Formats: sequence, structure tokens, C-alpha cells
Amino acid sequence: MPPAPLPAPVAQVPPPSALRPVLGFLLANLAMSVLLTVLVFTFKDSIITYQLDHRHITDPALRRQLHGVYENSIWGRVLGNVVASVVYAFLVRALVRGRRWAYRRVIFLGIAGIIALGLLWLTPYPAWIRVEQVLQSLILAGLLYFVTRPVVREYFRTAPGANIRRFRRGPG
Repeated sequence: MPPAPLPAPVAQVPPPSALRPVLGFLLANLAMSVLLTVLVFTFKDSIITYQLDHRHITDPALRRQLHGVYENSIWGRVLGNVVASVVYAFLVRALVRGRRWAYRRVIFLGIAGIIALGLLWLTPYPAWIRVEQVLQSLILAGLLYFVTRPVVREYFRTAPGANIRRFRRGPG
């Protein structure tokens, strides 16, 4: 018995030019995150001292303990940006290919990023970090604006039959 014929390939629709700002804002957000991580890592001791001073912590033992906690959070940020860089590479590629899951994740990333940056205002940081946080929030707001434009939304619209099973099951 001959194998079942494969479905005809679906013509790939080229990405709209309105997707370029989305990709630009994504890469700008990543660049800002990496830049801030490098700067925070470079000036980590002065930033940690700033945070401890603004929390009015004077006990030397508690300062040493919290210094370690704050330093670990900086290392966590470094690790997070390494992971984000890899994820962004796949995300940009999937966006250009018109993958709806990538579109939905970009919207989630924009919303979650703005909320996370807002929550960072609860932690004392020097003014230059606050400026970066505001700029990054504006970048994420721009990302959300451009990713929700009608032309971009249409490009990521679920195609008829897109949710069908990709592989046929064998007997049994």
C-alpha cells in the first residue's frame, strides 16, 4: 500500500515591514538588560553599599549577611540575561517565521517586563539605574504598541487548519 500523500506546502507569507520595529524593540530591550547587567556587575559593591545604606542597616553582621544576598541576586541577573539572550535568538527567528506562539510570548514578555520593572521601584537603587529602568519600561511599552498593530496581529493570525495534528498516529 503506497504511503498517504503529503499535504501541499503552505506558501510562506513574508513578514510585514511593521514587524521591524517589534524586532528592534526586542533587541533594544535585550541590549539594555545586558548593558545594565554589565554595569551592575562592574559596580556591584558600590550598589550593594547604596542599598544597605538606604535601608539604614548599621549592624556589621547583618550588613555582611545581606551583602552576600545582594551579591547572589546580581549573579542571578547575570544568569538570567544569558538565558534571555538564547531565548531571544529563538524568539526573533520564530517571529520572522510568523509563529503565533512567539507573538503571544512577546506580548507576555512586554507586560511581565513592565510589571517587573515597576516592582523594582520597591528596592533602593542609585539614580542612574532608575533612569535605565524608565528607559527600559518605555522600550517595552513601545514593543507592546507595535506588536499589537493590526498589520502585525494579522500576520500572526491563526491560519485555518493550523491546529491540526502534524503527525499521523500509527495503528493501535
